Amino acid sequence: MQRAFQEGFSGEILQARRTADFGVIEVAYAPNQVLPLHSHQHAYISVALRGSYLEQSKASAWECPAGGTIFHAAGESHSNRFFERGARLVVLEIHPRFLTQIADQGIPTDNPNTVTNPHCTHLAMRLDQAMRRSDPLSALCMEGLGLELLSETLQPRFEDGNRRHPDWLERVREILHDRYREHLTLTELASAVQVHPVHLARAFRKRYQCCVGDFIRKLRVEAACRELLQSDVPIAEIAARTGFTDQSHLSRILKRQAGLSPGQFRKFRDGI
Repeated sequence: MQRAFQEGFSGEILQARRTADFGVIEVAYAPNQVLPLHSHQHAYISVALRGSYLEQSKASAWECPAGGTIFHAAGESHSNRFFERGARLVVLEIHPRFLTQIADQGIPTDNPNTVTNPHCTHLAMRLDQAMRRSDPLSALCMEGLGLELLSETLQPRFEDGNRRHPDWLERVREILHDRYREHLTLTELASAVQVHPVHLARAFRKRYQCCVGDFIRKLRVEAACRELLQSDVPIAEIAARTGFTDQSHLSRILKRQAGLSPGQFRKFRDGI
């Protein structure tokens, strides 16, 4: 499996290891590198730790930023165009036997899925670090991190495919994505979709497993992580333009939600 796994990627393979259920690879792509339409034999998850690229399939196109995570179904055809900074990815390939076990539990695994989640970025960073270790527990650590990354990547699709929700909840989500930097109130959101604030709060928590405030905080953290990984803008400025009170507020929330400080994100990006 490891040989086939390494041969399936056209970039520069920096390191690769295999566990019982997963193959893990760190791969670098050159600036402006283009990969024509191709497919991979096994399903896998890719997380961009540095750089960005455009991924296109017959059904869709997504500009994957640093921190972007994609679940690729087995045999799915797509092309890639890397931008001027190139990219460095951590890839988690899933053993077909294990993927069958997941599908047998009713979890969809036959279509691609994209997420932008700082926790996925943190898990990929830890996978990258675990690959470099040679102690007996490193493989076990990689298995655990791989399972957690797979769960984080597939969970949104599993929820969306198994629940029905009113259209106004989707409108609330769109408003939050557009205006997460602002100081929105529950009353303002409820007025925009013409429901009572109490009803909005209850329905939102049932749908997203968190309150509106936590959802906004998550969007702000995701935006800050993208900025930290993609730019050299001062951290205080990133905090201000992603809705945080100041740099210390961003540092505290990012450490709590993603497990790393803003400075640690930047050091990992730069290979320090």
